[in-house]
Amino acid sequence: MTLREKISHLHRRLGFGLSHEDLDAQEKLGLNRVIENLIDWEKVDEEFPVSPYEFCWRTSSKEEADLGAYRFRAWWIMRMLATKRPMQEKMTLFWHSHFAVSDSKVEDGPMMLDYVNGLRAHANGSFADLLQTASQSPAMMRYLDMNRSERGNPNENFGREVMELLTLGIGNYTEDDVKEVSRALTGWGYVHTYYEQPGNADDKLKLSIKYSRPFSAFAEMPALHDPSEKTILGKKRPWNGEEVLQMLAQHPATSRFISGKLAKTFVTQKPEPDYVEKLAGAFRKSKGDIKAVLFAMVDSKEFWDEKNVRSIPSSPADYVIGVGRKQTVGQYLLGLRAKDATPLTQIPQPALDQCGYAAYRMDRAGLLLMNPPNVAGWEWGDAWITPAAMAERMQFLGHGIEQKERSDLASERAILFASRVKLTDSAHFVSRFAEFYDVELPKEKVMILAAILDKFGGVKVLENRGTWGGVHYTMLRNLAAAPEMHLC
Repeated sequence: MTLREKISHLHRRLGFGLSHEDLDAQEKLGLNRVIENLIDWEKVDEEFPVSPYEFCWRTSSKEEADLGAYRFRAWWIMRMLATKRPMQEKMTLFWHSHFAVSDSKVEDGPMMLDYVNGLRAHANGSFADLLQTASQSPAMMRYLDMNRSERGNPNENFGREVMELLTLGIGNYTEDDVKEVSRALTGWGYVHTYYEQPGNADDKLKLSIKYSRPFSAFAEMPALHDPSEKTILGKKRPWNGEEVLQMLAQHPATSRFISGKLAKTFVTQKPEPDYVEKLAGAFRKSKGDIKAVLFAMVDSKEFWDEKNVRSIPSSPADYVIGVGRKQTVGQYLLGLRAKDATPLTQIPQPALDQCGYAAYRMDRAGLLLMNPPNVAGWEWGDAWITPAAMAERMQFLGHGIEQKERSDLASERAILFASRVKLTDSAHFVSRFAEFYDVELPKEKVMILAAILDKFGGVKVLENRGTWGGVHYTMLRNLAAAPEMHLC
């Protein structure tokens, strides 16, 4: 692979793909710097100033602030579209599926926002810290019926899931372990601070923002904890909840379970056991440092193997956000905001509409942010590519942002890129158009799309700027029918 191809591969897997301008800029940095910026993202200025609460204020003065999860979902979409740290958002989504929590049961937007922000804060850090943050998130606790776990009445639902789905995996614990872990977690609960405050939604939101108050908070109640000895995975002691989580995070089975998931998501759908063990070794050696595992993953020959490049079906987020980032929609949406915008400023309606539309298209294709289907999260890889899902993907033809002069931003960018060189024929245009969307089409499919353009008059039709929208719409719709557009 060339340097440019390697950088494209990195950003498809670890981010959401690149616009051609961003690819030019990344190429100048060199491969090592690109890898470092992606994985060690704290070194990159986020440059995303938008507060999630800007999405909550209503247009009518008669309506109170709306704190539904769908508002924060739109904010997350905008962040994915505009962020300078794409892998941070990609890893937040990965952990959102791993530590699955759904607003369909939680029914609390601020809880869901705090939970997602907790995942984001620890997405490439210590797995033990991430596990504790997710487990003590009120949204997770509410989702797994841990409103309050008391001595003599422990919650076994959470105790089971923390081993089966979050750490060890099936087959590495017993039913007795479930009961004992549940006893160790007694005394845990949460308080619902926001809804206990007086006043209407506007007043409570303003005060919460002013004083940086949490909307809900984890609460440990020692008087309700069971302090007696418990035997967990063969070790007997008076375990408490945090000690159990630390032990589970450092268990060898956890290193293999987490490394296997990372390998399947970012490298190959069928990783060899030896490869998973290699990543698990990096996990154990670094004492569960996620960043160390990610660097080991990208440093492996398997990550760069030609058979693994463009081999994993993209998720609906990869697809929708990827198209948006190539169309530079995020920068456009940021430009709609006033320069002096604050958390008390309403997001411009076009920005809310575009982000809401993107969330809708992702949902139709099988991924609704903040609403995984069950405690196991989403199925990834081939599970995304069903006939119904493909039909829905073909309905998404870009974000179609209209600028003030009423020219379509997406169409203009794609056609101008394709026409940057002297086009010889329709096939040449199709190849350039596919390159704009980072799609590698075989020759026979290039010719199929070229025949479609020929029906409109071939490349001569591009001489009339007024036709660009129609050409872009038609070509993107047909490009979306190609399986190659849905691989990363």
